[in-house]
Amino acid sequence: MDAFDIAEQLAAHGQEHVLTDIESLSAEQRDAFIARLAKVDWEELQCPVEVADSSTDADTTVGPSRVIQLTERTERADEFIAAGEVAYAAGQVAVLMVAGGQGSRLGFSGPKGCYEIGAHSGKSIYQVQAEKVLALSQRVQKAVPFAVMTSPATDSETREYFAVNDNFGLAADQVLFFSQSMVPSIDENGKALLAGPGQLLENPDGHGGCHTALVASGTLDELEARGIQQIVYIQVDNILVPVDDPELVGVAVVENTDVITKVLEKADPDERVGHLVKIAGRDHIIEYTELTEEETRLTYDDGSLIYRWGSPAMHCWSVGFFRRLADKQFTLPLHRSQKPLKAWTAAGITEVIGWKNERFIFDLVSEAEQSVGLVIDRDDEFAPVKNPTGIDSAQSAQQLASDLYGRWLASTGVTVELQAGQHIEISPLFAATKKQFQHKWDNRLTTVCGDYYLE
Repeated sequence: MDAFDIAEQLAAHGQEHVLTDIESLSAEQRDAFIARLAKVDWEELQCPVEVADSSTDADTTVGPSRVIQLTERTERADEFIAAGEVAYAAGQVAVLMVAGGQGSRLGFSGPKGCYEIGAHSGKSIYQVQAEKVLALSQRVQKAVPFAVMTSPATDSETREYFAVNDNFGLAADQVLFFSQSMVPSIDENGKALLAGPGQLLENPDGHGGCHTALVASGTLDELEARGIQQIVYIQVDNILVPVDDPELVGVAVVENTDVITKVLEKADPDERVGHLVKIAGRDHIIEYTELTEEETRLTYDDGSLIYRWGSPAMHCWSVGFFRRLADKQFTLPLHRSQKPLKAWTAAGITEVIGWKNERFIFDLVSEAEQSVGLVIDRDDEFAPVKNPTGIDSAQSAQQLASDLYGRWLASTGVTVELQAGQHIEISPLFAATKKQFQHKWDNRLTTVCGDYYLE
């Protein structure tokens, strides 16, 4: 597509302003800009997903999803775990980590995964997650593929960080990097914003860009070629998320699911999480931003909350499901979120109120023929690192991890007595799960009364 075709296309969508000052660019810069403009779906940019209406009959149109609760998990644990172990041993499981975010909210310059989170070891989030995959690979005696989705802003630094650290013990062909796409940000009138002459103001297309990027990069093809059937999906900033999870994988195998969504019972109706519910026969995850305060308090006849099950962004996806979506060229829709943005205007770089566009991975759930929720204990699996202080901060995540490791020790009869500010840290290379810890623990001590680290 040449410059004239691009100009016509932009004009048809009311975006011709992006060509302002294009004459000031060098030929190389101009060609690069035209090439980028040609790849933008301008029609899609004008038609984001509409926020669901708060209808008065929401309590009758929204119903409960199939959710395997803790009682059923306990009753069927042997069945699920056995099926999961077979899948791991057959080399049918990969781990997918989305890691496109920067650590700016943490006051950290660089990919969030490079942020040091180990209370005593000083290990980065990347190292903690990679060592979980390494420990799993060693346990099942298979090189479990570790697919890592970066963004254009984090890709080169992430690749270099892994290379400098020798992939944290993982084989070179075990780590599969691929980068998500970018999408233009727009102003309040739907006009694309510029970062400078010949440069769109863009942002990564969200964790939902994962599916498109898997396909476009060839990573999905590679996983299929390696015989992968199930993908354990994690987000980089949850330091307690397990990847050695035969029960999760076993549920996927036994229930023949397209997707499993781990869920936790909301702490209160206003907890800011997505909600797993069934609408018109299909599971959906409804964002908290799409619900009114009244809707979050709606109940069934038995008094239980309709929006009871919150999603902490942990899934098991079927590779076959991803392939079916790819074959029909399915693309996740864009969602808009209003943000203050720094854009280039005639007056220079100016802060404007605009909209970021991104895709949500959980929108895939509604495409699934077979979807199941799996209840987890949040204290065992959920310790996100998002904020500089307070809830969901590095400090709170370290404390949640320490509390978990303390419970592991206590389960073997060790007395744990810590003072404020003292932490326990257990490396995934020593034990990545409670069961592994109990099997490996050698009763080397009977009491932990201060900072303690096991590698």
